[in-house]
Amino acid sequence: MNGRGCKMAKTLWFLLKPALVMVGIVTLLYPVLLLLCFATGGSSLFFGYLQGFFVLYDVMIGICAAQAISGYAPLALSFGTTRRSLRGAAFGFCLIIPLLCLGLDLLCSLVTTRLFYAEMNQLIAALTEYPLPGFGYKLLLCSAMLWLGTLDFSALPMAKRVGAILLIVVVYMQMMVFMLLSSFLPHTVNFYGLVLGLLSLPFAALTLHRLKHFTITQV
Repeated sequence: MNGRGCKMAKTLWFLLKPALVMVGIVTLLYPVLLLLCFATGGSSLFFGYLQGFFVLYDVMIGICAAQAISGYAPLALSFGTTRRSLRGAAFGFCLIIPLLCLGLDLLCSLVTTRLFYAEMNQLIAALTEYPLPGFGYKLLLCSAMLWLGTLDFSALPMAKRVGAILLIVVVYMQMMVFMLLSSFLPHTVNFYGLVLGLLSLPFAALTLHRLKHFTITQV
């Protein structure tokens, strides 16, 4: 690996480490909820949390992506990384974290479905049948939050701040759309996932463009 590739790999690891820790901590909650469900007969409040566990991974994607750019990217620049390396690391982050969260999401959902199929909400159980569209959604979420992390909210007019927040809300709401389509119009889910994946490209491009001019003062 040449010097540029080595620097990009180090920058990618610098951005990934906090995200991996947060995702790991969230994943440790799953067996705890599973044991609580077994202890309470699988029909308690804990089972509701267990069914909706996948939402935590989407929340983690959003938090980790925004934090990676708004918090850790300026630190990486202050430690001497180049903007080229930072842009490559951001691109790698946008692929790795959605893939990791998708894999963990599907694993937890599969275990829950196998153990509690009779009690499962079929709207939620159907999500395990569409991993690729699920990746499209997570890719859009991650790229949108990376872009959000490049914005300096303190310098934005109020209207633009509200607009950015509403945009992220709309992105998160696509999970509900995804769930409804998987239940009532399953033949459209693959196409919908492809559309979400394509929508992630403009956000990724905007993020990489803004990182060309990213400054340490944005911490």
